[in-house]
Amino acid sequence: MKNIMKAVVFEHAGVPCDVLRMTEVGVPEPGEEEVRVKMLASPINPADLLFINGVYRIKPQLPQIAGLEGVGIIDKVQDGSLFNKNALVAFRHKGLWAEYAIVPENKLIPLPNNFPLEKGCQLSLNPITAYALLDEADLTQDDWLLINAGNSAVSKIIMQLARLRGISTIVVTRDEKEAEGLDIIGATKILTSQSGDLAERILEITGHKGVACVLDAVGDQLLSELLTVMAPFGKVISYGLLGKGNVSYHNATVIFKNLTITGFGIDAWLSKKGDDVSNIYSSLVEAIAKPEFQMPVAAVFPMADFCKAFEYQKSNANTGKVLISINNRE
Repeated sequence: MKNIMKAVVFEHAGVPCDVLRMTEVGVPEPGEEEVRVKMLASPINPADLLFINGVYRIKPQLPQIAGLEGVGIIDKVQDGSLFNKNALVAFRHKGLWAEYAIVPENKLIPLPNNFPLEKGCQLSLNPITAYALLDEADLTQDDWLLINAGNSAVSKIIMQLARLRGISTIVVTRDEKEAEGLDIIGATKILTSQSGDLAERILEITGHKGVACVLDAVGDQLLSELLTVMAPFGKVISYGLLGKGNVSYHNATVIFKNLTITGFGIDAWLSKKGDDVSNIYSSLVEAIAKPEFQMPVAAVFPMADFCKAFEYQKSNANTGKVLISINNRE
């Protein structure tokens, strides 16, 4: 095997197209409880931009190979490993935009050999986040779930998983264009935040009972308005930072309805699940593998065209994930 590989590296934090460069580095060797993976594909996530800018919760160790999520084939294992060479796996870890990457065994998600790569490379972040948010919402089939940022990748997975559980959803998007097609993948009702009568329409849909849970990726004045249409003992779970403004509400809004407002981070949630995590991933793999389960891809770029991929992602993020293709499967 060759000792040099291609990788996308940054030596200081900044705007991706300004600081990233394709270079050659040494092929890494796995340590104890690690495997080496031949990388196949990786999505561009919002976390990647934050990571390269040096403002993500995971900090780069400069010089740093970019890339935080992917799918690949195990290329090398250590003695006593629980994983086999040539197995297809998904994972979240830093340093993945390279021909080969080192991944801790406890971050590997086994996949069937025929699992679609465009879904596999997206498996370890958004689907488990969607599953966990529904788990935290803890709803019955008589409850209404409201999802804002309705055209985001996470929201599209939430509404599909919710439909499988028989949970009714109200999906809020910015405009009619973003709303297109969401009914096909599982949204029960779709509203736009620009309609001007959002709260009134939500109350009409719910028979004036209100929504039992809001999964909030926006915050801002949108969440301020949604707090007014919560059902008694309702939950707001905030997991995203898309809005730029603050949320405002009167204490009476929360107190008189016994509302709960909480933040959510996927790694903290996973740490509470312990041995259940492998079973959760297995159920997700089974659900997502079905052809009718949609995880849209906007475009695929070879690793050498990483800058073109970022530029495309800026204006096409809401049409699906932009993927980086790294190696052929063979």
